[in-house]
Amino acid sequence: MKYHVLSLGPARMDVFVKLPEDQVDEVCSIDRKRCMIELGFGEKIPVQSLEFAVGGNTGNNAVGLSRLGLKVAMVGALGSGYSDKMVLESLQKEKVETRFVKQLPVESGFGVVINYQEERTILSYYPSMAAGFDVDSDVTSDWIYLTTAGKNYEEFYAQAISWAKAHNTKIAFNPGSRQIKENKIKEVLAVADLLFVNREEGNELLKTDLGGHDLTRELAKLGPKIVVVTDGPAGAYCFDGQKDYFAPIVEAPVVERTGAGDAFAVGFMGAIMHKKSVEEALVWGSKNSASVLGFVGPQKGLLTLEKIS
Repeated sequence: MKYHVLSLGPARMDVFVKLPEDQVDEVCSIDRKRCMIELGFGEKIPVQSLEFAVGGNTGNNAVGLSRLGLKVAMVGALGSGYSDKMVLESLQKEKVETRFVKQLPVESGFGVVINYQEERTILSYYPSMAAGFDVDSDVTSDWIYLTTAGKNYEEFYAQAISWAKAHNTKIAFNPGSRQIKENKIKEVLAVADLLFVNREEGNELLKTDLGGHDLTRELAKLGPKIVVVTDGPAGAYCFDGQKDYFAPIVEAPVVERTGAGDAFAVGFMGAIMHKKSVEEALVWGSKNSASVLGFVGPQKGLLTLEKIS
């Protein structure tokens, strides 16, 4: 069985909680580089709205690439709770193959996304699950997409890399906050064909304070063939080992920012898989990211192939 991409890792259900501005105190540094919201300890705070949506980097990637006309399978593990069943049903409706997803007798992964003034703070929980890269012996894929995972991610990553090498499969890597903080991903970076990080994540990996093409070029020294760094309103930077690229953002109304980075990675990766140039891939990424900003949740705004090209 041949796939265009295997999206590796967990998906989960997220709840999006919008806070009313008159119930929250905002505290910022003088230069406004760091802002916090204050919720009174022990208080009961009414919320403005509540919405549930499937989330998680893997699920966002799988759904996004499926909408771009690619054959996608998800590989990983979920819990066995009600929310996990809803996640699987949602993925299947998006034509994502889920037969390689194991449902284990553990607690469900879950996320609470707190929205305030178009920004979000995410409380994220992934249960500790036994790693397992388990696909049929006849499965092949052009790409694997490797991203955030639970506590046992090192073994899962090692299995994925070994499989990719054995099957001549390209690796796209978008590390999660746990992997970046622990910095145990040198082996993945060394063999990655595509690396996606934002500016803060890239600097955390390098222990630097760089921006733009200085950052992409330094990250490329870790091994990835193509490095893409998103920098919020400042746009996106890319280095392919020979040439620097830049794409400004696509101006769009902002409802909620969750999933904008995943959407960019989907657009860029989808374009590359459709044999587009790096310049076109950056445009696809920017379009997809801008579209997602107009909706609550990370998947509603993901574009189809007809709308993005």
